[in-house]
Amino acid sequence: MPVQIDRERAKELGPRLDEALEIVSNEFDGLDAHRQYRNAFSRLLKADPLGRVAMMGTDQRDMFVPVLCEAIGAYVPASGGQIFDFGAGDGQTFALAADSVPQGTTVSVEEPNPGYLADYAAFLEHHPNIHVGAVLEAGLDEIDETARTSGTTLPADGTIDLGLGLHMIYFANDVEGCLARILRFVRPGGAFFNVVADETTAYGGRVLRAFIDAGGDTGDNEGALADINHRKRLFAPVEDGGGAMTEVLEAAGIQVEFSARRQSSRLYGHSLADMLALSNITTLVGVPGTLKFEVAARVLRDRPEDVDLRVETEGPRCGMWSVLQPQWVTILRRVGA
Repeated sequence: MPVQIDRERAKELGPRLDEALEIVSNEFDGLDAHRQYRNAFSRLLKADPLGRVAMMGTDQRDMFVPVLCEAIGAYVPASGGQIFDFGAGDGQTFALAADSVPQGTTVSVEEPNPGYLADYAAFLEHHPNIHVGAVLEAGLDEIDETARTSGTTLPADGTIDLGLGLHMIYFANDVEGCLARILRFVRPGGAFFNVVADETTAYGGRVLRAFIDAGGDTGDNEGALADINHRKRLFAPVEDGGGAMTEVLEAAGIQVEFSARRQSSRLYGHSLADMLALSNITTLVGVPGTLKFEVAARVLRDRPEDVDLRVETEGPRCGMWSVLQPQWVTILRRVGA
């Protein structure tokens, strides 16, 4: 059984948290948002040298990739299918499911980071199952305009078998507008597969709220908190207060069948410095200064039970710290014409 860190045990961690805070503050202070994101996200991307898990830093991919492989089998035809990966990153996540993609499937990608986009395109070009479709360097809110100005030919509306949104919707300025646009690409009978963290209860969301309570400024505190609750209404299972995505899309003239499940995934770190850095992978990444890390240290010390802080004692992550970072896996199946 994992070792649960209660408040008494957490108080004993004070000196270690002080040391971790100094290490992380020295690393991140003065970095721009892009480099902060890369440094923080590198904690998640630690590969397991024995290949037991997808990543050492989180079990999120371990949990949703099998569901993604099922969706590929359910929605992508045996030949001539199309997948469109939105906010695609560097392709490392898709690579975990790529062997389940039918031979001859065309995969298109949209990603604003040119380095990530190049890595993803290189992976696709060397994968025997896959044809490379559109490769678009654009943000989620700019797909059509950037395609027009760059001369990129996008898949036609109503032709995609499966759209993918793997922890990317946080970066949409207009969530409803982006989702409506994505679903227009999807053919009737096809689907959009989305994964998003439940920041209403997750470590990242709790640190964000504590940061705001401590007087921190994200640039739009009310908006940041509203976005968290809004994503819950859209993507959480109906029994948890979600499912509003169907109404949003119906208002845009798009009918879908909605299904969602909650997965109690976690973030893992080899050190307390890792755990502080991992508080910086969402909204707080664009906030300068070190107050956010100070607040994360306070959360771990003063309210460890809120984030289920523990030390793993078995499995491939034995000896690592971990906190709760649950996610919702949502599938929107398009119906009608």
